[in-house]
Amino acid sequence: LKGDAGAAARRAFGVGNEIARTIDYLSSHLKEPVTIDDMAAQVGMSRAVFHRRFKEATTMSPIQFVKSMRLNNAAMRIAGGMTVNEAAMDVGYVSSSQFSREFKRMYGQSPRHWGQSQHFPAGTV
Repeated sequence: LKGDAGAAARRAFGVGNEIARTIDYLSSHLKEPVTIDDMAAQVGMSRAVFHRRFKEATTMSPIQFVKSMRLNNAAMRIAGGMTVNEAAMDVGYVSSSQFSREFKRMYGQSPRHWGQSQHFPAGTV
């Protein structure tokens, strides 16, 4: 928190901070469809102010952040042994093809191939 990124981290995750509350809300509602209007309403801001503050705090738009959060959570589930389709549905994707496209864009490989590369033979970890 004292380094170069400290100011941004304190803004994003400070006690009582609206953006931190939004991220907390999102993490427990990944399955549900969410809009910028929904997120802004959660913290009592206009859409424009919320979007600007969110991007200042996280360097991503709210929708980019939600997508990244969903894909990261799905990746962890796949690495833990969940099937690609189960992981996609578990984080709110209704289209497996959209999930696969977005996963490949973020991770550089298909979720199935990524999942296979994350598994280690028994006794090697």
